[in-house]
Amino acid sequence: MADVARAAGLSRQAIYLHFPDRKTLLIALLLRAREDHPSPKLENAPSARAALGTLVARFAEIYPKVWPVVRAQESETGDRSVAPDCRALAERFRSEGALAPHLSPAAAADLLSTLLSLAVWKELVMVRGWDGARYKSHIVFLAAGALTR
Repeated sequence: MADVARAAGLSRQAIYLHFPDRKTLLIALLLRAREDHPSPKLENAPSARAALGTLVARFAEIYPKVWPVVRAQESETGDRSVAPDCRALAERFRSEGALAPHLSPAAAADLLSTLLSLAVWKELVMVRGWDGARYKSHIVFLAAGALTR
C-alpha cells in the first residue's frame, strides 16, 4: 500500500480511507480495467469468426494491463467474465451452422474460455516471449480450428 500511495502522491492513510485493505484495492483496479476495456459487442460482428477475432483482440489488449494486478493478488485463475462471451460465441457458431458437429455449445464455450484464459496468455507472452500480434493470430487460428467445421 505504501508503494501505491507513493506512486499516487498520497499518504497511506489517504489510500486506506478509500480502500480498507490491499485486496479491496486490487479488486478495484481490476474492475477499473474492465470498465476501461469493456467487452466488445460480439453480436455486431458480421460472423462468428469475426466475433472470435474481436474477442481475442480484447484479451490481447487487456491482459498486459491487468497482469501486474493479478500477479499482486497471487492468482492465476483467469478472468471469469470471459465465460458469458464464450457461451454467446459458441451459440452463434451453432446458429450459423459453423460449430463442429462433435461439440455442444457448452463444450465449445469451455474450450474457448480455456484458450482465452489469463494462464494461457501468461505462458505464451510472459514466459515464452510472444508479442501481442503473434498471440492474437495463433489463438484465433487455434480456436477457429477447434470449434468450427
